[in-house]
Amino acid sequence: MRQGLKRQLWRQGAVWVLGAAAVLPLCAAVSAQMADDAYQQAAAQLDETAEQALADCKRLAAGSGTQRRCTLEAESQHAVDQAALQAQRHPSGNNRFKALAAQVDRRYVLAVEACKTKHAGIDKDSKAAQHSCLNQAKQKRAAGIQDAHQQAASEVSIVTPPKSQAERQREADLDTAIRKCDSLLGDANVQCMRGLSPEARLRAASRGSGGPATQ
Repeated sequence: MRQGLKRQLWRQGAVWVLGAAAVLPLCAAVSAQMADDAYQQAAAQLDETAEQALADCKRLAAGSGTQRRCTLEAESQHAVDQAALQAQRHPSGNNRFKALAAQVDRRYVLAVEACKTKHAGIDKDSKAAQHSCLNQAKQKRAAGIQDAHQQAASEVSIVTPPKSQAERQREADLDTAIRKCDSLLGDANVQCMRGLSPEARLRAASRGSGGPATQ
């Protein structure tokens, strides 16, 4: 079963690589914006792929590290795919940056999970090793975000347009939901985080809010 799941996740990665390759530098992509019907169809396909991957994750041992890793991989890949699709639909410096940043955030949340799994002991040395591992992951994310800014800027020959009202409202809604969860403690916080959308959970994890939620 696990080998089948790995093949499934590999296929998702291949689909993303093909999709990401279609996100051309902005100067060339402006004339190739997606029509609404094509976008809706592509988005539906991404959702279907993500739902299938999450269903496969649920078949793994409940609460296990393997299941947590599987869920994080599926959710973060979905967020990457969505960002790449949005950048293809509405080419802009901001959307191109978001597509690149989503890849950085995916690597970060998986690195955090790896740190917690590898250094799971409660002794002093294990805690110190986990702390060091997490710090390295944060540093790599910060460097990755900086590189994403530079790469997105290098692909734009004109001033990057400001965020649209819809983009600002969407981000504000995500932040509101995250803050609501942050205001809760213990099991209530965990349950609230689990109820967030994959995009909101990835956004929260990248900011250090709450923690990576399992299924």
